[in-house]
Amino acid sequence: MPLYQQIIVCLPGYDKSGLVKLFRKHAKLIQKSGGVVRAIEHNGVRPLPERARRKYPTREGERYFWEARYVSTFFDANPRTLVDIGRMLRTEDGILRFFTLKRPTAKDRVASKNYRNPFKESVESGSKASSIEELD
Repeated sequence: MPLYQQIIVCLPGYDKSGLVKLFRKHAKLIQKSGGVVRAIEHNGVRPLPERARRKYPTREGERYFWEARYVSTFFDANPRTLVDIGRMLRTEDGILRFFTLKRPTAKDRVASKNYRNPFKESVESGSKASSIEELD
């Protein structure tokens, strides 16, 4: 199962009990499908790079936001599970946006065509001694 990082942007005034319920539901959904939640990091309330607009106003009548609460989650899951997670996050009232990134593993980096092994290059160029006798 691939490793994913999900950045969730919540309303700045979202209460703690609502956040806890949301991420318990999030973790249960991942674990039910056979995945593993590695970490959930609360990054605090931060200013947004540009004004965010909600589709519907909140109960207080706010529709535009300049600040938001950022939360990052790291988990291993089946790619089909991402569809269910996205559906759950879209229906949640306190979520402004969410982004899902697939984190590359060491195996992915080595398998890519533009990966260069620094040890292989130094031996081929002859910059290092090829035998022990040359070191003396």
